Amino acid sequence: MPKRVVPEFEARGQSLDLVLMLHAYTATPDSLRYVRAAVASKMPDADLLAPLLPIELLSFEDPSVITEQLLDQIDLRWAERIAKGEPYRHIILIGHSVGAVLARSVYVHACGENADAPWGAKARSRAPKSWAKSVSRLILLAAMSRGWSISHNLSRAHAFTFWVATVGWNLLQPFTRRRPLIFAFRRGAPFVTQLRIECLSMARHADAKGVGGAVTVQLLGTVDDLVSPRDNIDLVSGRDFVYLDAPMSGHVNIRDMDSTEAGQRRAEVFLHSLLAEPDLLKSESVPPEDLLPYPPNDKVTDVIFVIHGIRDEGYWTQRIARRVKVEGRKAGRVFEAETSSYGYFPMLPFLLPSTRRAKVEWLMDEYTEDLALYPNAAFSFVGHSNGTYLLARALQDYPACHFQRVVFAGSVVSTRYDWSHMLERERVKAVLNYVATSDWVVAFFPKGFQQLRLQDLGSAGHDGFRESSQVGLSQIRFVHGNHSTAVQEANWDAIARFVVHGEVQKPESPLYGKTRSSWVVLGGLAPPVIWLIIVLIAAGAGLLLVWALWGQPEWLRTVALIVYLAALFRVLTRL
Repeated sequence: MPKRVVPEFEARGQSLDLVLMLHAYTATPDSLRYVRAAVASKMPDADLLAPLLPIELLSFEDPSVITEQLLDQIDLRWAERIAKGEPYRHIILIGHSVGAVLARSVYVHACGENADAPWGAKARSRAPKSWAKSVSRLILLAAMSRGWSISHNLSRAHAFTFWVATVGWNLLQPFTRRRPLIFAFRRGAPFVTQLRIECLSMARHADAKGVGGAVTVQLLGTVDDLVSPRDNIDLVSGRDFVYLDAPMSGHVNIRDMDSTEAGQRRAEVFLHSLLAEPDLLKSESVPPEDLLPYPPNDKVTDVIFVIHGIRDEGYWTQRIARRVKVEGRKAGRVFEAETSSYGYFPMLPFLLPSTRRAKVEWLMDEYTEDLALYPNAAFSFVGHSNGTYLLARALQDYPACHFQRVVFAGSVVSTRYDWSHMLERERVKAVLNYVATSDWVVAFFPKGFQQLRLQDLGSAGHDGFRESSQVGLSQIRFVHGNHSTAVQEANWDAIARFVVHGEVQKPESPLYGKTRSSWVVLGGLAPPVIWLIIVLIAAGAGLLLVWALWGQPEWLRTVALIVYLAALFRVLTRL
């Protein structure tokens, strides 16, 4: 059972306003005692709600569930005021660090779900809350707005702590299905990315719905060494925020408004953000110019993602994107391309769920950036190898993720993937999967995991998807060649026509094949046997080396062992 948010409620004065204060990760409501005192000094008639959140160090709670519990708390206070015939005049949400992200989540969900950014299954009430229009202001203290990441901006101690935590969770992940709460706030993680997409949607619909336009003030610590500037500030979904510097403040002590000179200066900025008129605050906002994204381009009609796979630098992605742009121009449409690379990704790391998840988070961070940059565009996707996995997993984990047309080549997605669910709910509108005749990479490795049901990998690039009759799912059986055949130049025009027009064209001969290679099919019947052979060969080479150098000087045996291990490491990390 999930832990509950424990309310700490103080009814004060005539109770004209309600102020919700959310503490940081590993902290308690007492950590916001100075914030509470500052609010009380200037708003003596405000009710204060400072709950204890289940976000301690080893918390495995779901922040979406915490959001729902916080909504319940405000519902309760609002109902009490309505019963007395005196609804709150204003509701103010204040959050520190992780608590600031939760404050944003509370407000977005209070404003109601929008069709272009659907929520996850754990959300209960999807209509706007009756009290949402009363939310007049959000104040975010050192918010992890974009999620945390390990970067050079962190102090060595904090970077090391995050690194140890990441490695530890990666080692434990195969043995548990639970995800530590702090990883839900990592850059690109489903909770953070969903929230950013929902914020963009809320802003688009604010005028029509009459809710969602509360002024948001973010106070930035001038010496924050825990969250990097690019993670602290979300200029994509927070482009309209008011940004104010909190002098002499770090990530933690930004909340400490004590009697010291630094504390008093923090209190001054905080109270100004709490009480000043929105127009004045906006005129004083100081967003960091070096982090500002490009302004939105509403003339772009389409965005095409072309994402490479394993053992690939992805140089070809730009060429396919150019071909799609040319085809789109003929149809009177304006295409922009997303061909960013997540770097070379060898076979061994690809087989680790934690590293694949990190790449999914990278993709969705890029998706969110493009969603803000091209607000009127429909998104399509061309993926090869691991690129196909990234999209398939993103569609499962991020309900607000949508793509119009999807092309898979050398797919490592399970043949049992539920495309019917995605197509029926219009998460995607059409899918084209290319199946190769000799894709030994897929047949020998991902298919083995599919057979053993160990991971969410599979052999769609070798066997095709089982839902062959599903409307909207087309498959080309077969393209003649190996793992990368379908993304070669001979097939670029066919890919472009599907992305732009939805036309499914069979590749021209000799690219088109009728049957699969018998040796690849044979190896794909029992991939674990192939794995065993590879292990035996590696072990045999090591034993042969030991035998050949038996009786030789110790220094020679040592050097040979080092060379062997280095060669083995090189193969495992570059194959």
